[in-house]
Amino acid sequence: MKKTLFLSILVAMAMSANAQWFDLSNNKGRFTMGVNLGQNRSEISQIPYRAFGAGISMSLYGCYVDFLYSSPDHQFDNHVNPIQYNDSSVTMVNFGYMIPVLPWLRVMPIIGYSQANAGITDATTVNINVNENSASMYHDYDVTPGTRNHRFNFGAGLEIRPIRWLNIYGVYSQYAIYGGISINLDAFSD
Repeated sequence: MKKTLFLSILVAMAMSANAQWFDLSNNKGRFTMGVNLGQNRSEISQIPYRAFGAGISMSLYGCYVDFLYSSPDHQFDNHVNPIQYNDSSVTMVNFGYMIPVLPWLRVMPIIGYSQANAGITDATTVNINVNENSASMYHDYDVTPGTRNHRFNFGAGLEIRPIRWLNIYGVYSQYAIYGGISINLDAFSD
C-alpha cells in the first residue's frame, strides 16, 4: 500500500511540473545530421552472422532516415592467401518519426528495408586503388547467386539531447543494433 501511494504521489508531481509531454511542436524547424555505428544481424543460407557496419542519419521536422552498410569482413584484408572466405554484406535503410516525450528525450519507431548478401571473398586476388596521397588494397568479392535476402525491418530508437546542439541515439531493430551521434543544425541558427 505504501509503495502504491508513493508511486502515485511521484507520478502526480511529475505531471504537475509543467513538463510538456509528447509536445510535437518540439520538432518544428529541427534538422539533424549524424553518423552511426553498429552491427547488422541476419541469416543467410541458415548461417547466422554478425557484421560491423557504419552509416549516416538525418532528421527533418521529426522525420527520421538512416542508412547502415556492412562490407564483407575479408574484402579489405591486407594479406594474400590461397583461401576463399565465405563472406557477407548488408545494406539497410530505415525510416521513422521522432516523438518528443520531453524536450530532451525522443522515442522513434522505425520501419525499413534490409538486404543481406552471401558471397565469397577470393584472397588470392589483389586489386589496388590509388589516390593522390594513398593507396589501398582489396580482394574480389562475388555474391553467390540465390543468396540475396530482402527483408522488412522494424524496431525502435531512443534519442537524448544532453546539450542543445548534440544528440545521442540508439536503435534496436529486427536486423540491427546501432547507435550514433548527430548534430542539431538548427541550434546554430539562433
